[in-house]
Amino acid sequence: MDMLCDRCGREIHKYELCNYCNRKIGVECVKSSRKVSKIRRLVICKDDWSKMRVRKEFKSARKA
Repeated sequence: MDMLCDRCGREIHKYELCNYCNRKIGVECVKSSRKVSKIRRLVICKDDWSKMRVRKEFKSARKA
C-alpha cells in the first residue's frame, strides 16, 4: 500500500517524519538530515528550511 507525501501529494513508498512540522514527507521533499547521536536523526523539509528560526534550530542541534 502506497502513501501520499503530506507536502507535495506525490505517491511515496518510504517516508520520513519532519522533526519540525511532523509531516510525512518523501525523499524529494527532504531538504536536509543529520545524525545527532547514534539513535537520534533530525530531518527538515523544504518548507521548514525557508523559515529562518527553524533552520537555525536545526543547524544548532547538538549531540545529546
